[in-house]
Amino acid sequence: MTAVKKINFCILLFSLLISCSNNKGEFIIVNESDFDIDSLSIMPDSKKQFIYIEKGSKIKYSIAMDEVSSDGSYFISFRNVKDNKRIEQRFGYYTNGYQTEKEIVITIKNDTILFKSNFNSY
Repeated sequence: MTAVKKINFCILLFSLLISCSNNKGEFIIVNESDFDIDSLSIMPDSKKQFIYIEKGSKIKYSIAMDEVSSDGSYFISFRNVKDNKRIEQRFGYYTNGYQTEKEIVITIKNDTILFKSNFNSY
């Protein structure tokens, strides 16, 4: 009987470890504009980080959502270095502080921002 209890305990422990994933938002940001981007941030982000992206660059960006426990939308903001214009936009959706997508691809062009959600394929 103790072997069965050990197996059940191991299964329970393994299940708990898998279910306790960290709250992160994963993004790929592509700058297809003709200007550099300064002070880019995506909220909510408990790290409150700001980044710089050169024109023609592509980066992976991750935000910490460990202080979020509700539903909501993301908010991107950045400064166009060429004309010092601030650009802000709401997009997407998260639920209970968790991103529903595997990642969101954000493509920044001269006059628009495109968002594409990539989901896990099973």
